[in-house]
Amino acid sequence: MKILIYGAGVVGCTYGWQLSKAGCDVTVLVRKGQKEFVQKNGIHIICSDFREKVKKDTDIIFKPTVIDELSSNNDFEYIIVSTNKLQLSTILPSLSKSAGKANVVFFQNNWDVFTEIDKYLKPEQYFFAFPFMVGGGKEDKSIHCAISGLKYSNTPLGEKDGRITPRVEKLSIILDKANLKPVISNQILVWLITHYAVAAGLSAGIMSAGSASKFIENTAIIKTTMKAIREGLAICERMGINPKTEKANRLYLLPLFISVPIAKKIYGNDALQRMFDGHINHSSAASDVYKRQIKYKYMKDILQERFFQLLLECSQRKVSVTEFTEAIEELATHLADFSCNEQDYSVLLRYFSFGLHRLKSYRVRFEQEKNALLAFN
Repeated sequence: MKILIYGAGVVGCTYGWQLSKAGCDVTVLVRKGQKEFVQKNGIHIICSDFREKVKKDTDIIFKPTVIDELSSNNDFEYIIVSTNKLQLSTILPSLSKSAGKANVVFFQNNWDVFTEIDKYLKPEQYFFAFPFMVGGGKEDKSIHCAISGLKYSNTPLGEKDGRITPRVEKLSIILDKANLKPVISNQILVWLITHYAVAAGLSAGIMSAGSASKFIENTAIIKTTMKAIREGLAICERMGINPKTEKANRLYLLPLFISVPIAKKIYGNDALQRMFDGHINHSSAASDVYKRQIKYKYMKDILQERFFQLLLECSQRKVSVTEFTEAIEELATHLADFSCNEQDYSVLLRYFSFGLHRLKSYRVRFEQEKNALLAFN
């Protein structure tokens, strides 16, 4: 079976790698200018696989066939679109001309793009699936991923109208061969839309906590997250979608004293922790928010350092040179433990400048008071 992975991201490459191991002829479509590099170096994948009883760590170079342009005369049976859904507006016009006879499978978090897809592709050209088994992020051109082994982690797939068609069954067979746990759904749109609502609330909760590990330790944030997810599911109901028809959504509708402890246990899973942190760090929009929050917390912590406290105390008491020297050394050590970008440094420099200005004003005032006392005596 010939399969094209449309987009060389974490999800696409990990699924492509697993499908290749299962015997599929996998090709990856990369951006213009990347083809030569990927052909020469391959795709570096560092994977933690939790599907067996013992976690298996793998560090491999995946070398699929690589293209940077798709022809309408292609002979692919399936084209798996694993790009960010925000890229669909540029991808769909191209797919409408180049998909050919291939079955296009949208492997994305989708909420409101179904009408948009119909503008470019006929219903018989595409169907949906979701990569619920895999997550992670990119670092230094390497893919860091986790493959979940939880019993409710799977790869749902199905037709928009709920029919069980031969093309869906055929892809399900090969996904099963790759141990990617396919589950054919007769209401895939319900699954996708409600999952999007859950993921939005959950991502906000994890970003608010600072990381997936901190999230499960913060009961207050988990409660707020559960309430946010309920609001999202309520919006789904107003759209005419019943969230309760998907079993996984029932957790979020339980009383908080029941759902919060269950959520802590579920989201404390090592594979999910890695997937959440990887997704958030890899997401262009979420990553900016996430990193800004981390930097804000860090800058806030820095301002609690003794050096800045001493600057505030200068007006209340006499601060010795020794105290300032020790405080500066502590601050230098603290800064060395964290990498700041230029914007962060500019903030620090403003505080240092402010501190030096304050010290100068105290010195001037001290000299004036000393001179006044000398004159009086």
